[in-house]
Formats: sequence, C-alpha cells, structure tokens
Amino acid sequence: MTSLSEEISRKLNIYKRNYAEYTKCFIRGKEIVIDGRPEEKVRQLFIYFLVNQSGLFPNEIDIIVESDNHDIELYKTVKNEYFKPYSPPIMIVEVKREEENLRNHEKQIQRYLKKSCSEIGILYNYHEIIAYTKKDAVFTSNDLNSIEDIPPLILQSSNKLEKDILEFEKAVNGSFDSFIYLVNKYGKYKLNTIIFRLKGEQLPISGTFFEFQEDKVNYLKNGKKQQSLNYQDFEKLVSIIY
Repeated sequence: MTSLSEEISRKLNIYKRNYAEYTKCFIRGKEIVIDGRPEEKVRQLFIYFLVNQSGLFPNEIDIIVESDNHDIELYKTVKNEYFKPYSPPIMIVEVKREEENLRNHEKQIQRYLKKSCSEIGILYNYHEIIAYTKKDAVFTSNDLNSIEDIPPLILQSSNKLEKDILEFEKAVNGSFDSFIYLVNKYGKYKLNTIIFRLKGEQLPISGTFFEFQEDKVNYLKNGKKQQSLNYQDFEKLVSIIY
C-alpha cells in the first residue's frame, strides 16, 4: 500500500521557501503552508482525487474549501443560469490526520450534516473512509473500501436535482403543474426569488412567500404587496434565483 508521504510527493507540488514547505491549493488557487499541518496534506490529496481522478469536476460538481467550518463542500454544478435556487451541499467532507480515529468524530460530521441539511458526509484520514448517509432523518455509517467508492455516492445524490431541472424547463415552456411543483419546493420563503410572467402583463413579476389556497396561489409581489394567481393567469416561469 502506498504511504501518505509517497502519495504527497507524487501528487502534490511541494516547494520550500524560507525554511517552510508550501503547495498550491487546487481549488483556492493560493499557496498554503503545509508544515505542521497534517490535515491539510490529507485534504489536498482528497481534492486532487476530486479534480483529477473522479471524472466529476467541473462538469458535475463544484468544490468549496473551508466554508461554514467544513473542510470541503461539494455542490451540483449549475448548468442553467436561470435556475439557481439555494440548495444544500450534496456532500460534506471532513479530513483528519492519518493516525486519527475517525469514529471519534461521528458526532461532528452528523452535526454538520443536520445543520446544513446535507444528506451525505465523509470522514477521511487517507487510510480509512467512513460515509454517512441519511434516510428517514436517521444517519447510518458505512466503511468504504476505496476513495473510488465516493463518486457513485455523489452522482446518486446529484441525480435527485435533475428532476427539478426538468420541471423548471417545463415551467419555462408554460406548464402550470411544473410551476406549482417548483414554487411549493423553492418559493415558500424569501430565500429564493421566483420571476414569472402572467398573461396580459407587459413586465415579468418577482415573487416570494408563495402559499396555496384552494385553486389560487398567493405571493408577495416584489416583496411587498400580496397578490394571487390561478392557472388561467400563468404564462411561463422565467427564473428561480437564490
């Protein structure tokens, strides 16, 4: 089995300056000190796999490093500039130094997953990988055999968003049922702004706080005045933006 130091020397561009070792982060694009930072070395190896070996970056996933105290967050790549609602990370990764017992950090990763509403978490120390998945609000853990087992988990989660993209395209083409589906999922609060057109209206309408009442949809127009619409009024959806 290849050692961590061998993997680092083979995959990371390590250089010295002023008696300290540096490398450049594959995502942040800035140089970082790795002397005395064993977790950072493990993180950079994990990112190397995502960027160069997983086959998912950048077409399927976006990668964010050091966000909300999370080591790595993975998001579904946005392919339609008009459909960018808020969505939680599809995966949160917490890396640990190679000798660390990952089981000691189960509560940490589960706390992160619950707070962010993410469904998949990974604990990784180069030698071991534990995946945490949520079903019916309960997290279960599974020891993975290899880092190669991670891409299928990512794709399984990201595929759930494909349905919403298809429904968005239908609503853009005038489907009121698809509009209702999306509004019910993304329009209940001020988190996302939904822009749509009504028949006979010259300008598109910006709405938030959507709610259903019998055969009507109530919403706040431009965040202020409450309005309502039914299927006869609807022309098409324009965008859903966080």
